[in-house]
Amino acid sequence: MLRKILIDCDTGIDDALALLYALKHPQVQVLGISTGFGNTSADQAAENTLRIIRLAQPGYEVPVFVGASKPLEGDWAGPNVKVHGINGIGGVVLPRSEQKVSAEPAPDWIVRIARQMPGELTLVTLGRLTNLALALQQEPRLPELLKNVVTMGGAVVAPGNASPVAEANIMGDPEAADLVMQAGFNLLLVGLDVTHRVQLSKAHLDALSRHCPPENQAISDFLQEVMEPYFDFNRHADHFLDRCPTHDPLAMLLAVDPTPGIYRKMPVRVECGGTFCRGMIVADRRTVPMEGPYITVCVDVDAERALETLLSVFTD
Repeated sequence: MLRKILIDCDTGIDDALALLYALKHPQVQVLGISTGFGNTSADQAAENTLRIIRLAQPGYEVPVFVGASKPLEGDWAGPNVKVHGINGIGGVVLPRSEQKVSAEPAPDWIVRIARQMPGELTLVTLGRLTNLALALQQEPRLPELLKNVVTMGGAVVAPGNASPVAEANIMGDPEAADLVMQAGFNLLLVGLDVTHRVQLSKAHLDALSRHCPPENQAISDFLQEVMEPYFDFNRHADHFLDRCPTHDPLAMLLAVDPTPGIYRKMPVRVECGGTFCRGMIVADRRTVPMEGPYITVCVDVDAERALETLLSVFTD
């Protein structure tokens, strides 16, 4: 069965792998990609996305839309270049694409295509939830129009990566995240509780280089180059040696094939205030929880199976 997917991202290094997976998957049709601020600016993320589409050569048109340049409240301090480099993809320069960015704003596109194809579309969010929140403000029926939403973000039990308790995508716009969590979407949250368990290594990339067909050699070469600064960052941040967590790729994988994951439904809120806890996912795991919409949280994952599935789309 062909899965029709919309992607909202802030195209950095791990977004790039997630996009390539979706674009190369034979049972996925990416109907469009929207970008926002985060790993890099929304405009730079769109430029990166155009070049990654060119690299993937999916065989069909994938329009790109630029979205939010700052959170719902306040300003954006800019990207952390220590993580994703000066251009969002580790300083790697891919060939320029002849494709142009669409003039339609990202939130408008999300609303329009959801209205055109009600109940058919999966939206995968790999960055801040600002574009989805803005689309929701335009169209309150969006939770009914989208088939489901898969979100990379948050940490229920695991420590954060933007603060002791907050993950970067949620921390980047807590107000947008809380709005989305409370809207009633059929939503799957894929957070640090599982993404840190699925670690891509230099050995995986070397094996990919040996086994990929000629048409995917350029993708393999790109992944070898773009992952080097990401490995380096994770070595300093978490003492990972030549390996890194698969934040966005795992969310994309589970959107296409949920079987490697274990899930639990629970009500969730996002802390929008506080000095120490802003951006924290507050999941109520009590026997009698607080009232509010339930979302699905990925609480465990078969890491080996997930990695094999992720890389399989690039091999012969």
